[in-house]
Amino acid sequence: MGEGGAALPYLTKGNVATETPENTETEGNDMDADSLHSDDCKEYNRRTTDYGNGRIEIAAYHSPRLRYMGSGRTPCSKEAETTAEAQEARTRQQIYAIRRKIKGYALCNGFRWFVTLTFDPEKVNSSDYETAKNTLLKWCRKMRDRHKQFDYLMIPELHKSGAVHFHGLLGDVTAYFVEAVNAKTGKPVIRHNRQVYNLPEWEYGFSDCEEIESPERAASYITKYVTTALLTDKEMYNKKRYFNSQGLAKPAVTFGMKDNSDLKVFTPNFGVIETDEDGRNVIETGIYNLTADPETGALSQTDTGYLITAKTERRISRVFENSSLGDTKI
Repeated sequence: MGEGGAALPYLTKGNVATETPENTETEGNDMDADSLHSDDCKEYNRRTTDYGNGRIEIAAYHSPRLRYMGSGRTPCSKEAETTAEAQEARTRQQIYAIRRKIKGYALCNGFRWFVTLTFDPEKVNSSDYETAKNTLLKWCRKMRDRHKQFDYLMIPELHKSGAVHFHGLLGDVTAYFVEAVNAKTGKPVIRHNRQVYNLPEWEYGFSDCEEIESPERAASYITKYVTTALLTDKEMYNKKRYFNSQGLAKPAVTFGMKDNSDLKVFTPNFGVIETDEDGRNVIETGIYNLTADPETGALSQTDTGYLITAKTERRISRVFENSSLGDTKI
């Protein structure tokens, strides 16, 4: 990696990846370019995500990718694999897609509260997913009717016992939050040197609420609840993995071909190292978290903490203390 960052120049076409319109947020599926019709695909080596509030994320790729533009599923020259490894790869892609959608909602909307909502077993049978989900959505509709504006993003978490509870983000709702106190000592509940709150209007059990200080950290934290277990649990087959209120803003995502030399002045906040055919280490994928000037559109970078990993599981760099990836405080 060069000083001050690294460029990911456009080289000759090697292995390419494809992305379908329904799955554009994933890292794609490795496929043979010859099996795709050129009219159905568009080549790119940069994906830019504009969150609409000055936050810009640029994903730059050393090797170009193909984005499938046709209708229906991505065409493939052979039958879909049914091995355990292939199914695991598809599950990972689903996780990437859902996490990016959730991250988009989290960063595009002015959420104020990070909440965890659990059920009192004497009030709700939280071991039954449908019962828990319907209770949550009923409560969300009630909150919307009561407060007129109620923006939310909720993700279920399945406990080992089979019970389900929800983690989520709430907007600047006019509901009354009260300071949480320890039931035994009567002292305020403090976490990361900050007061924890309860939401009395959650009448179905227990609530744990924190005011959001960093939208980026809150987005990273909420997405971690999208796990392999959530996708593969038999109770979750063909069911939604997250719930959101209507009207939430979404990021604008564009794809293009660039030489990426303009990224030399920035540090990739996340990067994947790969060894090329000449034995050189290159950043195959670099993701940059940038800020756009509202008047000029000029890009700048304030967060220079980074995480660089090898394409294998071996990690070859450390996480700086100021990286949001290593901080669970929200």
